[in-house]
Amino acid sequence: MKVINRQSTINNHQLFYRILDLDVCLESDSRECLETFDRDYGWFKTLSTNGKKRLSISARLNDLKDPFVRITKTNNLQSSIFNFQSLRGHPSPMSCALQRVLRTIFTEIEDFMVLHAGVVERNGKAVILAGPPGAGKTTLVLALLKDGYGFFSDDFCPIHKVTRRVHPFPRSVWVADDGPNKGDETGRKGKSCIRPGKLPSGVSSKPCMPKCLVCLDPGRNADSFCELEVGVKREGEKGLGIDLQGIKNLQFSIVNGQSSDWRIRYPAGQGLTPKIRELLARHEQHIWNVYRVDRIHPDFEKDPVLTPIATHEAAFRLLRDLKQGPGFFQNGDTRRYAPGELFMELNRLLEGVPCYQLLAGRLDGLVGVIEELTIGWGIM
Repeated sequence: MKVINRQSTINNHQLFYRILDLDVCLESDSRECLETFDRDYGWFKTLSTNGKKRLSISARLNDLKDPFVRITKTNNLQSSIFNFQSLRGHPSPMSCALQRVLRTIFTEIEDFMVLHAGVVERNGKAVILAGPPGAGKTTLVLALLKDGYGFFSDDFCPIHKVTRRVHPFPRSVWVADDGPNKGDETGRKGKSCIRPGKLPSGVSSKPCMPKCLVCLDPGRNADSFCELEVGVKREGEKGLGIDLQGIKNLQFSIVNGQSSDWRIRYPAGQGLTPKIRELLARHEQHIWNVYRVDRIHPDFEKDPVLTPIATHEAAFRLLRDLKQGPGFFQNGDTRRYAPGELFMELNRLLEGVPCYQLLAGRLDGLVGVIEELTIGWGIM
């Protein structure tokens, strides 16, 4: 992967990126929109794009009467408007536009399966660190970088479907920061941004084979819940509310008095997630976006415990939170996986890769476990 011009210089309200197998041209009348995207994905920036597959994205946000996002797809030199969404009436058009851009990019990536996992590298071999939000992936990745591991990503693991190699995905890293003013400039309260070039260890540039997969297990409380924040268009509120009332043990409410923001809460481990996804997909035309907002709270004071697990069990865990479909929404003309096909594909990609469950615990203990797994990884 060739990357150049890693600084956030923005000219003419247009930026170009090469993200895995996809060329992206992002154009906007909002400088803030471009700067926000570039802050996270500036490592992928190029001077121009000329690939056979390209997304041209136009986000018009300064016209408050009719803001919109228009996405044009070019495939083998044939272009067509792929997606158009008016953002009229949305309380935060820029936020909605960026979510639409990211969702489309990851949906259109075809040559890779993108897992929700951090990745570090040692001697040309990758350690995949999977786990739900809050399990400690970023903290563990940063600690391993200080021990000399190379950085691939703290949150994205793209595996090429043919070569089965893991590719670097150095999006900027976000870390918790308790400073009183932290997050004011970035728009993420309590978070600070670390660009890839500022990390303790360098960014590894060459794809490599996965040597092991570690599923971070935060432990489960008996009363754990899943929570979603859903942006609902006014005309869709009544119908969505009626359908949500039909699901047992589910609660929903309006967030901070804003009629467009709903909070959906339901108990984990009762098989309700597929029902919620199906319901939200039915109401897609009346929904702005969906965020997962629940956070787990592992006990980081105890000793971590490593347990080998079967490949199919690891694949099942990874399916719960992929970076690309099946998600809450998929575009109508996008290739869909048949039931069970995605699970089988994951099993194939992980064939021969030792898989483990790592029960969360003390950070030094977690680092020690990974160090033991990678002892003797010489250059082959």
